[in-house]
Amino acid sequence: MSEFENIEALELSMEEMDQAAGGASRYAPLKAKTGYIIYKVKAGDTLSRIAGQHHCTVSDLMRWNPKITNKSRIYANEYLYIRA
Repeated sequence: MSEFENIEALELSMEEMDQAAGGASRYAPLKAKTGYIIYKVKAGDTLSRIAGQHHCTVSDLMRWNPKITNKSRIYANEYLYIRA
């Protein structure tokens, strides 16, 4: 692999890395689920802020979104289920 290809490989977005790892992308839109709304995380959002806006708890958000394993690690453009 050339030096250019190495640099190019380092420039993958988080979404591309997720997909390259073979897992379900955190950034792919979610399928509609009865009783839930789908929320797209914005830059600067935190789970506590999202929970407050939607009248639930951080624990609720983590239970509804098992892909969140660390409450301090959510990313802009990620999609979350929120109970309606």
